[in-house]
Amino acid sequence: MEKQTIIRAAPGRPRQFDEGEALAAIMELFWEHGYEATGLSDIIKATGLGKASLYATFGNKQSMYLHALAAFETNMVDEGTAMLRSGAGSPMDRIAQFLDAPIAARRDAGDARGCFLCNASADRAALDAQTAAVVQRCYTKLSEALAGTLAQMMAPDAARHRAQMLLAVYSGLRVMARTGMPIATLEEARDEAMSGLRAH
Repeated sequence: MEKQTIIRAAPGRPRQFDEGEALAAIMELFWEHGYEATGLSDIIKATGLGKASLYATFGNKQSMYLHALAAFETNMVDEGTAMLRSGAGSPMDRIAQFLDAPIAARRDAGDARGCFLCNASADRAALDAQTAAVVQRCYTKLSEALAGTLAQMMAPDAARHRAQMLLAVYSGLRVMARTGMPIATLEEARDEAMSGLRAH
């Protein structure tokens, strides 16, 4: 059940809103436009909430950004690690699905936002220690999930090294997809990474 937050808009007249929906709207803004290009007026417009309601629920802009990044971690990063660890198909199938995700977002859904995590690493991580901590934690989760999947196919040490390579390829594909690189170029990079694994 979604959490309902009550904010008093006027004496005796409490107003309800869905905190999860508001946070999703905030995340979409920061994901697409980045931290600096997203203003409080944009957040007010996207959520339909006033400044007082937003601050009472999520804190200031920096806090809103961290809430949004944490939501991305829960909804996207944790989902991705779960698929790698216990999804359908062989280990190679799951890795192929993981590497194809950045391409599929562009190819199948027309989504050119890239990855919020990758965007945050370039946009805020060097400027804010709290953002850097979330980014590092997310990358560690993905690296460990990749290593665990690869360990079903090769020695643990080799799996850890290959995991770092695959994570770098994945991040690169996310960034390249955001810049509008041709789909065929992205698919070629994905296929080269998968060929390297098969040849191991």
